[in-house]
Amino acid sequence: MPRAVALFSGGLDSTLAICALQQQGFEVEALNIRTTFRCCKTPASQIAAELGVRLTVLTVADDYVEVIRRPSFGYGKGINPCVDCRIYMGAMARRFMEEIGACVVVSGEILGQRPMSQKRRDLSIIAGRSGLEGRLLRPLSAKLLPPTIPETEGLIDRERLYAFSGRARAPLVELARQFGVRRIPQPSTGCALTEISFAPRVRDLIRHQPEAARPHFELLTVGRHMRLDPQTKVIVGRNEQENAWLERFFALEKPEQTVLLVPGNFVGPAALVVGCTDRAACQAAGAILVRYTRQADPGNAEVQVRTAGGRREAVCVERSEAVLALRPL
Repeated sequence: MPRAVALFSGGLDSTLAICALQQQGFEVEALNIRTTFRCCKTPASQIAAELGVRLTVLTVADDYVEVIRRPSFGYGKGINPCVDCRIYMGAMARRFMEEIGACVVVSGEILGQRPMSQKRRDLSIIAGRSGLEGRLLRPLSAKLLPPTIPETEGLIDRERLYAFSGRARAPLVELARQFGVRRIPQPSTGCALTEISFAPRVRDLIRHQPEAARPHFELLTVGRHMRLDPQTKVIVGRNEQENAWLERFFALEKPEQTVLLVPGNFVGPAALVVGCTDRAACQAAGAILVRYTRQADPGNAEVQVRTAGGRREAVCVERSEAVLALRPL
């Protein structure tokens, strides 16, 4: 039985791509690639089980941040390097294909569906730059694209593939019903890098910390981010889970570059100061903590500053009109 690797998000398009290959007798291995920003939160494992395919989950390596920082093919409307990202994932899928002895990688991409990465030229670039020239099949638009090697070799019947294009969802839903898909996946939440509310955080990090490592990019998904100056940023937790995340980051980060603030004599969030961690920065971060709680007396608030080596210091917070005027990134 021939084998295929399917780039699988758990969404409708990648579900249909798997079904199309199963209809032609392929054993399909679903590959879900997790990025830095926890995008596309569809329950891929549940849908893979319903399709009867084995799911492998891989996480991008540290070099993925270079895709975001310096994309060869530019950004979309947000700070989304879609073509470069697809190339990166395609290369991961190619290596996995070779490891398991599959002959093709399939994707749910549809010609013209997404303006940043699914134009005809983009689809060709992605296949070539990822090392999948002739081995990357888009079953839903295959009849509109050049034949792949498995098609020319007779492993895949091109006539049983499709010619979808554009953004219409209704024909895809109808195809899912024909395939007997019991639960039609809802539209994906998409990539965080395309979101107007999130992209400014990424731009800010790239501008002020051009050589920031992967943990700093992951930190962008947590809390409220406020920049005090070009060297200093404060991140405030919004709930207990995010407070715990900030504490874990502090424990792993270089101690001279971060301090952790927690409420001293009031109930409120935790905050992380990244960059310049002098007393003025801690005072400003403390004032931000007071701003985000109703439990503190602004005239008598105290925060605990945790620094390198577990050292702790109590700092009295002073009201700051400049801090009150700050807005999250």
